[in-house]
Amino acid sequence: MELEIERTEVLRYLQTSKDLKDDNINRLIKEATAEIKDLINFRYLYRKFPIELNEDGIKVRGTTLTLKGKSIKKHLSNSKEIYIMAATLGSQVDKKISYYEKVSVTKSMIFDACATTAIEAGCDQVEKEIKEKVLAAGNEAITFRYSPGYGDLGIDIQKEILRILNAPKKIGLTASKYNMLLPTKSVTAIIGVIAEKGEEEQQSQENLNSVRKDDNLEERDLEFESRHCQNCLLYEDCELRRKGIYCGAKG
Repeated sequence: MELEIERTEVLRYLQTSKDLKDDNINRLIKEATAEIKDLINFRYLYRKFPIELNEDGIKVRGTTLTLKGKSIKKHLSNSKEIYIMAATLGSQVDKKISYYEKVSVTKSMIFDACATTAIEAGCDQVEKEIKEKVLAAGNEAITFRYSPGYGDLGIDIQKEILRILNAPKKIGLTASKYNMLLPTKSVTAIIGVIAEKGEEEQQSQENLNSVRKDDNLEERDLEFESRHCQNCLLYEDCELRRKGIYCGAKG
């Protein structure tokens, strides 16, 4: 699977204008993009699970995993099944980022942004693959992928997610004692299966259309908000969002 590393997305993670004219930065982005493609060993896996709501949260049936928090409950309010996925760029990317941290802060930041863009591009392709299976089975849609750390869904479930997917053995993905994924340019996420859209999904689209009309945001920002920000508990009061900056929840 070849991963597309879009320059505009790299600039987003660098919190820089997509129209940046700095020849040196643009050259470094081009060089980092070429270099990282040679290092990436993209691996992924996913499994489907039935879920049920109980007093502790959302129980992932057939496992010991329970998803806790208001945000994930809202996210999966119209789902009876979920896909849990994990993906990684591999350890060589981490090693190169560490190397550049010792050599050049600028190159390290740019390489890191390219890596984040790459893992997100990979996850987009995995999400597309899952969606095709879900629609082929007669369902109406899927939710966007929701990762530990979004909203009030804690990262303390990382190890259990990896365990039930057998990710350490299958794709070499583990978690530290602080629940940080290793390699670091990796993602775990939960995707809900929507058999039939309810009023909440329709209202969400109406809200997005209202944002488009009132705030005149660019298409890429609108998509980001619809997939990530609108399900965050801090959405209404987020100072970063008001400034057109995002917290990095994508990766």
